[in-house]
Amino acid sequence: MHERSECVGALEAVFSRVVPLGDFAETIGGRIEATAQEREQLAGLFGIESLESFTFDYKLQPAGTDRAQLSGEIHAELTQACILTLELVRETVDETVSLDCWPQNQIGRKDAAGPQADPQGLPADPPAPIVKGRINVGALAGEILASAINPYPRKDGAEFAWDDSRYEDGEASGPFAELAKLKSKR
Repeated sequence: MHERSECVGALEAVFSRVVPLGDFAETIGGRIEATAQEREQLAGLFGIESLESFTFDYKLQPAGTDRAQLSGEIHAELTQACILTLELVRETVDETVSLDCWPQNQIGRKDAAGPQADPQGLPADPPAPIVKGRINVGALAGEILASAINPYPRKDGAEFAWDDSRYEDGEASGPFAELAKLKSKR
């Protein structure tokens, strides 16, 4: 939990787009887009080579007293290093967003009716916090993008080939070589 809050704090510092809710009764929405400087800082936070584009088209709909439903589409173009060759790999992230948003003081309370498990029995995502009548749509979009980035980018056609000269001629060497010989005598 502590690690997540540090990540969210860093995202809020880099990509903050706060939407005040007030007493909204109708759907509100828009598009947020990261600037070149924000994309550079986000790339550093995410541990990727570069973030060429990052947009979030969103809608906030009322969902009961003091609550909202955030939905939309995240689109990002980014470049990472291939885990095998270290060559640069371009990737596109298109992520659909659907999140419940609750006042921060209601999140985690046992008496608050919370998100139910999905039909497959997996727990639902926890609600996003509404803090002082505001939702930081930018930080939420950044968090969702961070979780959608491929953790093991691989260039097309790149394959791992194991080569260990100690095993030439089928003869094992090393600390377990004698044990391997005993096993083969059985």
